[in-house]
Amino acid sequence: MIVTSDAAIKAAASLENGRVERSWKSLHYLNMYRLIVAGVFLLISLSASDQRIFGQESPTAFYLYSLIYLGMAAVAVVTISLRQPRFEAQLGVQIIGDIVMIILMMTASGGVRSGLGLLLIVPLASSGLVAQGRMVMFHAALAAFGVLFVHTLGVLNNYRSTGDYGQAGLLGVVFFATASIAYALAKRNRMSEALAASRAVDLENMAQINQLVIDDMLDGVVVLDGDGKIRQANQQAKRLLSRAGLTYAGVGIMLRRTVPLLSEYLELWRKNPQMEFPPVVLGQYGEQYLPRFIAVTNKRVMGAVLVLEDMTRINEQAQQIKLAALGRLTANIAHEIRNPLAAISHAAEILQEDSDGNRGQQRLLEIIAQNTQRINHLVTDVMSLNRRDRTHSERIALTGFLTDFIEEFCYGQAVSPVLFRLDFAVDAEVCFDRGHLHQVITNLCLNALRHGRQQTGSVHISVEQESAMTEIHIRDDGPGVANENIARLFEPFFTTVASGTGLGLYISKELCHANAASLEYMQTGKGGHFRISCQEGRC
Repeated sequence: MIVTSDAAIKAAASLENGRVERSWKSLHYLNMYRLIVAGVFLLISLSASDQRIFGQESPTAFYLYSLIYLGMAAVAVVTISLRQPRFEAQLGVQIIGDIVMIILMMTASGGVRSGLGLLLIVPLASSGLVAQGRMVMFHAALAAFGVLFVHTLGVLNNYRSTGDYGQAGLLGVVFFATASIAYALAKRNRMSEALAASRAVDLENMAQINQLVIDDMLDGVVVLDGDGKIRQANQQAKRLLSRAGLTYAGVGIMLRRTVPLLSEYLELWRKNPQMEFPPVVLGQYGEQYLPRFIAVTNKRVMGAVLVLEDMTRINEQAQQIKLAALGRLTANIAHEIRNPLAAISHAAEILQEDSDGNRGQQRLLEIIAQNTQRINHLVTDVMSLNRRDRTHSERIALTGFLTDFIEEFCYGQAVSPVLFRLDFAVDAEVCFDRGHLHQVITNLCLNALRHGRQQTGSVHISVEQESAMTEIHIRDDGPGVANENIARLFEPFFTTVASGTGLGLYISKELCHANAASLEYMQTGKGGHFRISCQEGRC
C-alpha cells in the first residue's frame, strides 16, 4: 500500500515547480542571446565601412531587420519578466520570430552563403530542450522550409545560384538533427525528473512510515551523531525524559548535558560494543530505564541509536501476569480457603468462650483470629482484582456521598469522627461506580489513619475543581512517604507495614482506572497526600 502524504505531494510539486522555473530561465537566456545578436547586427549595419560583413545586398533592409529584431528582444524581456502570456505561447512566438528575422537578414546578406542560417541552431536547440511534444520538429521544418523558400525565390529571380541548393539542403538537415538531438536529450531529462519525483514521493512515504513506527514504539529512541549530539528523538523518548524530570532540549544538544551517565555509557560502548549496562535511575521518582546502543554504521564513531527501555512498564507487565495467575488461582480455591477459615474462626470463638480466663490461651486464640481475618482480607483483595472492570457507573453527588461515608466509616472502624475534616470547595458530581469509589476512599482513609497522628482533623478530605476535572484530595498529618518508596507505592504486594497485604493502593489505582479516573500521590512534604482526579460527564 502506498501512503501519499502532504509532504510527499509537496515534494513532487516542488520538483514540478523547479522544472517550470528552469524553463523560464532557459527562455530568458535565449532572449539574452537574441539581444546580443540583434545588437551586433545593428552595430554592423550602422558602420560606414565599404567592406560590409552582412547586409551587402540590401544595407537598408538589413538595418531595418536588425532594428525590428532588437525591438522584439526588448519586448520579450518584459513579457518573460511578467511571465505573461503563458510559457508555451511565448516560446512559440519567439522561436518563429527568430526564424523569420534571421532568414530575412540572411536574404539581405547574400543567402545561404552568408552563414547566417547557422544562427538558427541556437533557437532550435533551445526549443528542443524546453518545448513539449512535436512543436520542436515543427520549428525545424519551418526553418528548413524558410531557407529553401527564400533561396528558391532568389533562383527564380536570377540572383541566386542553383548550386547553392546543396548547402541549403545541408542546412535543413542540420536544423532537423539539432532539433532531434535536443528533443531527445530533453525527453531523457524529463524522464529523469519524473523518476526523481517518484523516488522523492517514495522516500518521503518511507520517511513518514519510519517516523510513525518509531513514534509508536514503547521504547524511547534517541539518534546521536559521532560527537554525541542529539539528532532526533521519538515521542516516547521525550515523554520518558519529561517524566524523569529532565527537559528535552532539542536537536543539536549534547547528550552529556541531558543525561551525563548515558554519555559515559556511550563512550564505554564505543570501546566495547558487547558491554551491557545496568538500568539507569532518572528523575526524582527513581524511574529505571535500560539503555542499549545500536551502531548507525559499521563504524561506531559515526553515530549511534540510543534505546531507552522503560523498566517500569516491564515490571508492570510482570506484575499483571503474576496478578492474573494469582487471581485465577484465588478464584478457583477461594471457596476451599474460606470454608476452612470460617471453621477455624468459629472454633477459635468457641474456645475463647470456654477458656475460663486463661490469659495465655486467650492470647493464642486472638492470634488465630487475627491471622484468619488477615488471610480472609487478602483473599478478598485479590478477588476484587477480577471484578475491577465490572463497573456500574452513576452520577454521585460528592457532598452527600462523602458525608455519609465518614459516618459509616467511623462506625465500622470504631474511630471518632473528629479525626476527619471535610472541605467542599464545589458541590460537584462525578461519574463513578459507587462501590468502587467507596472501596477506593476506604483504602485511602485506612492508610491515612494508619500513618497519621490520630488527632483532631488528622485526615483532611477536600473536593476541588481544576479545569474540567473534579479532584478528591485525601491528606494526613503523618510523615508522608519516603522518597525511595514513591516509585513503588502503587506496586502490588509492596507495603511498609508488617500487617498489610500491599494490595490496597494498587487495587485503588486499578479501580480508578476502570472508572476513567486517576489516582496519584502528591509529594508536598506535608504528610501523605493522595489525589483522585475524575472527569465530569454524563454516565
